[in-house]
Amino acid sequence: MSGASSSSSTAAATGHYTTEDDDGVVQMRKDPYCKPAKQCFLCAKKIELDYKNARLLQQFVSTFSGRVYDQHITGLCDGQQRRLLETIASSRRAGYMPVFVKDPKYLRDPKLFDPLKPIRPHSYA
Repeated sequence: MSGASSSSSTAAATGHYTTEDDDGVVQMRKDPYCKPAKQCFLCAKKIELDYKNARLLQQFVSTFSGRVYDQHITGLCDGQQRRLLETIASSRRAGYMPVFVKDPKYLRDPKLFDPLKPIRPHSYA
């Protein structure tokens, strides 16, 4: 009896509670060693891309060449990067965005990311 009371007092101190007749595997809800999944900022803020929102779309276009920045620069997930490319293409077809250069009225907008510091190195640099 004294052995059972001492083990229950140590269990109470450590926070681990087990029963003597339960020697099975403890099912955990999630892996404690798994890092939390990173979300891109469009998914985290639940921002929907719209072809009429040229101001947001211009943030992902190079000022000098008019090309859309790659995923390793923008930090978007695969799905959002595909949606971004489709949305920019439809915005350009509709005439909301210029094709080759960034609209000068959006040049002073705050940057969502730094194209000179990509997440991983450029493949062409």
